[in-house]
Amino acid sequence: MEKKALLKRIECAYLPVTDVTASAAWYEQVLGLTLRAPVEPGKGAIMILGSGQWLFLLPSPGGHPLHFMTTGWAEDGSPFEMFPICFETDDIQALEASLRESGVWIEPEMRDEGGCGLQLNFKDPDGNKFQAWQQPVAVEAGVSS
Repeated sequence: MEKKALLKRIECAYLPVTDVTASAAWYEQVLGLTLRAPVEPGKGAIMILGSGQWLFLLPSPGGHPLHFMTTGWAEDGSPFEMFPICFETDDIQALEASLRESGVWIEPEMRDEGGCGLQLNFKDPDGNKFQAWQQPVAVEAGVSS
């Protein structure tokens, strides 16, 4: 008998930031997320993604960005600084342009992974590392969908 998955989806994520107000402004201006309520001193902020899911920006004095090293990602087994969250986007080119304009670290080039879509790694101003992914466009009988 197959066991039913007891976890349905990721409801929200918690991100460490050194300055909640500045980070909330960056997530609004650069990533286009919506701030749920004004930032209160000493507290976090809730950013709303296009899907309605929430990202909590929480104060992390001294900064401890999200990322870790793995040998299970690079084809040659070399150490790779991994991102713990991969976001989906419908416009990766606009995202790339916005990230480059903001001056944060971003991969030199977006990758076309064929059937796995377009992918781009980047960091927020606190060094939290993420990946953005855009689903490949299906092409059937010469017509894009």
